[in-house]
Amino acid sequence: MKHFVLLACAILLSVCIFPSAGQAAILTDVLDASDDNDDVFDFSLSVDFTQVHEQARISRERNTISSTDKRMLTQREFEYNSIKSTIDVNMKFGIYKDLEFHINLPITIEDSNKGKQDAFWRNKYWAGDYVQNQLDYFERPSLLSDKVFGFAEWEAIHKGVGDMTLGFSYSPVNQERVKEYPTWVITLDIQVPTGPEQKPSLNPFDNADNRFKGVSDTVGVGKKLVALTFKTAISKRFGVVDPYFGMHYKLTIDTGGLIKDPRHEGNFLLGMEVVAHESKPDGANEPKWKVAFDFRMQATILGKGQDFSSITDPLAWRKDKVGSAYWPDDPRRLDQDNPNLFYYYPNGTAEYELPIEDRYTYIQGIVGLYAVLAHYITLKSEFGFGHRTEHFLSLPDQVDRDTLRPLDMDGYNTQINEVGARIKLTDSFVFSYTFSIGFNY
Repeated sequence: MKHFVLLACAILLSVCIFPSAGQAAILTDVLDASDDNDDVFDFSLSVDFTQVHEQARISRERNTISSTDKRMLTQREFEYNSIKSTIDVNMKFGIYKDLEFHINLPITIEDSNKGKQDAFWRNKYWAGDYVQNQLDYFERPSLLSDKVFGFAEWEAIHKGVGDMTLGFSYSPVNQERVKEYPTWVITLDIQVPTGPEQKPSLNPFDNADNRFKGVSDTVGVGKKLVALTFKTAISKRFGVVDPYFGMHYKLTIDTGGLIKDPRHEGNFLLGMEVVAHESKPDGANEPKWKVAFDFRMQATILGKGQDFSSITDPLAWRKDKVGSAYWPDDPRRLDQDNPNLFYYYPNGTAEYELPIEDRYTYIQGIVGLYAVLAHYITLKSEFGFGHRTEHFLSLPDQVDRDTLRPLDMDGYNTQINEVGARIKLTDSFVFSYTFSIGFNY
């Protein structure tokens, strides 16, 4: 991280010292209008297809049984895989000079989350398959035998139109207008809850007896949040090389959905665009033909809070909001004779309660190629490799200062948010790619 910051400072220093001419990098390119080239109106429409693959492991803390060894153990529980395919429709309008208005509409074609018990569990306690060895299985604590998860294997699919983003970008300093200056862009975006809200969709009652595979396919990927994002980026071209640096901060506000305690987000990136070919008409700022490569590293820091995560769907619980509740030692058992026990709701539908996820960092490296064809068409492709740092997927909302134990001691939360029982995500690897086509006017 230290070297990354030093490199960013070096590039920013070089941006301010060395003058050069050329078009700004894609990150700092703002549509303009009513400029000196009789360009009264600028407009662009692009469609991006992105697919993100992730492999990870879901583990759980365990206290050792030994009375002399109090260290925590991390117990491998589930293998996790997800594939998310989205289409982003982007429209940009040049309003005046270097002021741009833009709209983003995300559409999730399929967000598939799959999980199955780790091979250790399948081989030792399920005889290599989901053929339950009742005695051994229930004597060994796990997310499944403790009834924290409702399935030994699951596949949950979410899809639909997401939350729309509207915003403005302004470039107070532009290298295209003053060759000695860098290009600097300031952006303010607002994300509004326009999409149907995402909800956990797997129902443990579907297979409460054998606990084999759970499957669901539902519409809804919105988060029912209002998000304000402030972005800034700077670039300066030197011949065929165009280094850039950018950062953003995202503030999220609850609007009454499942996410009651939303997380904040910060990001910074450092990259370089290398122009392989460029052709401009005489007196024009924008290229008619251009081919360029893009290389960048970025890190996104997500704060502590509620969110839809890799354990949202398989959790075998609902938080009962109907009347008062008494929680026994095992709050997940079904007792038809006592309506106050978990999993039995005679007078209404139980509501969901999302667990608190710990802060983590998503680190990603990206290589891209883009081309401008006859000025009117832009093609882009990007390939990325990333990693989500190890972090807890379940934490207490509040902690007692004296005992350091969770204050929310209801039956569900004590199963997953106390030290020695928390769920965590480990061994994450992410691969992604994006293909985009744009039309420029």
